[in-house]
Amino acid sequence: MKIQNVIFATAISGMMALCSCSKEVMNDNRMEPDSRLTVFTRSSGENGDKAIATPVRIYVFDNEDQCVASQVQEEDNTSFSIELANGNYDVYAIGGASEDRLVIPTRENAEKTSVISLKEGKEFSDLMAGYSVITLTANSSNTLTLGMERKVFQIVSVVIKNVPEETEAVSVSISPLFESILLNGTCQGESGRYTIPLEKQADGSTWKVETDNIYQLPSVGKPTISVIIDESTYSYTCEKEMSANYKISIDGTYSGQGETPSITLSGTITGTAWAGENIIRFNFSEDSSETVNDDDNTNEVINASVPEEGSLYEGCYVIAVNGKQATILSSIEKDNIITNTDVSSQRKQKINEALQNWSVPNITATWDLPDESIVDKLVIERDHITSPELGTKKYFFYTNSQLAAFSIKSDGTGYNRDAPTYAVHLRPVATLTFP
Repeated sequence: MKIQNVIFATAISGMMALCSCSKEVMNDNRMEPDSRLTVFTRSSGENGDKAIATPVRIYVFDNEDQCVASQVQEEDNTSFSIELANGNYDVYAIGGASEDRLVIPTRENAEKTSVISLKEGKEFSDLMAGYSVITLTANSSNTLTLGMERKVFQIVSVVIKNVPEETEAVSVSISPLFESILLNGTCQGESGRYTIPLEKQADGSTWKVETDNIYQLPSVGKPTISVIIDESTYSYTCEKEMSANYKISIDGTYSGQGETPSITLSGTITGTAWAGENIIRFNFSEDSSETVNDDDNTNEVINASVPEEGSLYEGCYVIAVNGKQATILSSIEKDNIITNTDVSSQRKQKINEALQNWSVPNITATWDLPDESIVDKLVIERDHITSPELGTKKYFFYTNSQLAAFSIKSDGTGYNRDAPTYAVHLRPVATLTFP
């Protein structure tokens, strides 16, 4: 993931006069200030997306969880300085936190779990968050590099083709989505929904919207996508979560021939330089739904019988079978994918690269981390999985779009939802399609 950097060192006591592009710096720390903190932002982005989301709001908390300083920077290349007493501080930053759109905590009422929510009638823009700890020592300068991670996905295009010309309205709806973000960067609220009205094009049968300003918080688990054509609604459940830091395009074709009209959608989820690339295909009608994960816009159909759940297919354990699709667990696992010194974005990048290059003999598939529903299934089936055994090792998985680790213990499942270490194994899953 692209890292936006915020660097901290120390400064003068009390409220400071800042440069014209910064405001709202306050420091009520009652201990004698003796360290200088200088804050500035910079970007190390690539591929043309170099700007950090602004304004950037920075909050500094002491070891009693009191917010002792706050700052807002309107631009991503400015700096400010404040003075703090020596000690330990938690530093949080929210990028793209505009008061025009969002309800923002002030320094006086800020808590680590303060809710940052949309104002009535407003929509999200690009939104980032960062966090780190700094220890300030007396009579010295201290620096800190803070990695900023994007917390929203972006919808860039939705196109529905071959719609009957007499149609009066077409829209696409996605739910459930997280509703708000906390100051500490986590998401909350599980009833969010976003509906995108499409515009009729000159040919009379194509409806679309192309934009670069639709941002949404991640989905809550696997979202449902609905296409509404006048009074008819066609819905399906995605095979994967809609995660932060991805650009999403949906391209669909309506088929109204026969007694039961149906829609075929091709949805493209494209990582923005740092997050890898996945392509998925959706097929659904009024009576049923089916989701097929795809890579490079193809999904190879295997010329063989669908394996039984709990059996082995080319050495891989078959976790679940749904119609013509089978979800398998890789027969290969690897560790030392990451190091203890890797920051969150580096961990994700290394894991994505490993998944893209994952290879199991005689199997062509798109590999991904398991989600919690698959982990639950693995716990039940652990005694039957022998290629290799799961044992009590730790494995990577996704939970609410976040990277975490799980291990299977004698008394249940153990989770590490913080920062997985190098000792965690990578053992991905894949979904295969049979005729």
